[in-house]
Amino acid sequence: MSFEIRPLAPEHAVVAAAIHAEGQEHTFLTSLGQAFLRALYAGMASSAHCFGYVALDVGSHVGLPQGGQQVIGVVTGTVDSGAVFKDLILRRGLRLILPVAGAMLRHPSLVPKVFKTALYPAQTKGSAGEAELLFIGTRADRRSEGVGRALFHALAEEMRRRGMRAMGLTVDDENESAKRFYLRNGMWPAYTFALYGRRMQWFVLPLTNEGGTDDECSVS
Repeated sequence: MSFEIRPLAPEHAVVAAAIHAEGQEHTFLTSLGQAFLRALYAGMASSAHCFGYVALDVGSHVGLPQGGQQVIGVVTGTVDSGAVFKDLILRRGLRLILPVAGAMLRHPSLVPKVFKTALYPAQTKGSAGEAELLFIGTRADRRSEGVGRALFHALAEEMRRRGMRAMGLTVDDENESAKRFYLRNGMWPAYTFALYGRRMQWFVLPLTNEGGTDDECSVS
């Protein structure tokens, strides 16, 4: 089946949040709930510091949700993760904070993770000219069609256009399928660090060279 790549827009937030939750079922951000994820993606789509793309199905729409029925994959990135965090809090603070507060009341074990997330931009701050891929994922029933690869390279090309010399991202060290995807697409592990009590790797793609081939997985 065919698809096309379009810029991420606020109207894609509902389906983008669902794809995120489906692919990252047991991760911290997903544990904050769909209301949080919807507000997060709506905020990122309208932020001057964040950009992304969606893959739209140009074939059958049968069985897809109303209102964002064509979205089968999403990728987001930024040239400054610290600026994104500040911008989202300033512009969409209540829509983000209320779901987080509710999740913490229901699950107090989330409290330290919220504070660790607030420190994340400083923990992964790359060198000058290094952008960050924030999330990439494809609907489970549309994997192995090249959707993830197309989204990955669309984001990398936009970062090149913005003058970035490299693109980095965080991946759980135990997520072998994600690491294989990134390696196939030209990335390499630069260093490790701890987040949420887990070992993470920072992968880097030099944007002076085209990267890899192969298909997608659901990744963070």
